[in-house]
Amino acid sequence: MTQSPGHPVIPRLGETLLALATVVFGVLVIWQTTLIRLTPAYSKVGPRVIPYIVGAGLVLVGLWLAVEALTGRAAVGSSDSEDADPTLPTDWRTVGLLALALLAYLVLIERAGFIIASAVLFVWAAIAMGSRRYVRDIAIGVIMATVLFLIFNRGLGLDLPAGVLAGIV
Repeated sequence: MTQSPGHPVIPRLGETLLALATVVFGVLVIWQTTLIRLTPAYSKVGPRVIPYIVGAGLVLVGLWLAVEALTGRAAVGSSDSEDADPTLPTDWRTVGLLALALLAYLVLIERAGFIIASAVLFVWAAIAMGSRRYVRDIAIGVIMATVLFLIFNRGLGLDLPAGVLAGIV
């Protein structure tokens, strides 16, 4: 965004939409957290604490992004930046593919299970960001999802959905 002396600041559409989506997602996380059932066995710190923190953090970051976008204080690249170029327009194809990947994850997590849903999410996100090494991406996605499933289910005693792999894992 450019600002000339005497001219009003024009907010950048991509940054503003990202800020709005972040706030909405944070509110949805907080709302869904209120639906987590609590049993009398939980003390003051229960299963709602971390989701509330994450939801509140998303809302705060989204509001911060909105202020930055609406006041024209856009991010400026430096020599320390990675390969990101803030002067380029928003890559809506990648944003859309990542959003679809998250929606697919939402649909698959209970039906197919954590391992399959997480592997699909990883592969889809890698493809959305330009990877064309499908076999490598599938292998990494399946291995990471399986290791995480085993760590959470067996190591930490949490109950991630096994889905169609219920008799195997």
